[in-house]
This record gives sequence, structure tokens and C-alpha cells, in this order.
Amino acid sequence: MNTDVETVSAYLKLLSDGIRLDMLNRLQEREHCVCDFVDVYGISQPAISRHLKLLRQAHIILERRDRQWIHFRLNPDHSHYALLVTILATLERPSLTERNMC
Repeated sequence: MNTDVETVSAYLKLLSDGIRLDMLNRLQEREHCVCDFVDVYGISQPAISRHLKLLRQAHIILERRDRQWIHFRLNPDHSHYALLVTILATLERPSLTERNMC
């Protein structure tokens, strides 16, 4: 199989999870920390961290440390960023509440 096809396939597999795709949609609007996502999805912090780890390892998201907090954002320099933006454009924009102060 073509290496580029394999790369895009792996990328799309990461996006195929509903929680990860929604996380990326929210990250398109602003930075978030783990506690934001725990509040939104009502699942455990380790489960949220696992999703974020997969996205971070694929370089789809970046992190910024602020004392003990880690804030995540989309990586605009990712080779498939344009594809991600195109996919996210088909989704409804999330309603964002006031930023949590973790």
C-alpha cells in the first residue's frame, strides 16, 4: 500500500472516535485543559488524558504548560491540518461555557 495512503488512513482512524473529533472541534475554538474535557464529557481524567495523548503523539495537538496546568491547542503546522479544518467545518460549532480555571 502507498505510504501516503497509510498515513492518511492512520490520521483518519484517530479522528474516527467521536470524543476525539469533538475535542478537536472544541480546540479549534480555543485552548482547553484536561479538566475542561472531564466536565464536558463526564468521563474520567485518565480516559481524557488517553485521548489527548493519542492526539499529541500524532502531533495533531500541541501543549502549553502553565504552572501545574497543561493547555492543549490544534497544531496548525501538522501536514494534514487543512484536512482537519475541512472536516471540522462540517460539524456544528460547540457551545462553549466560561473557561474553567482548573
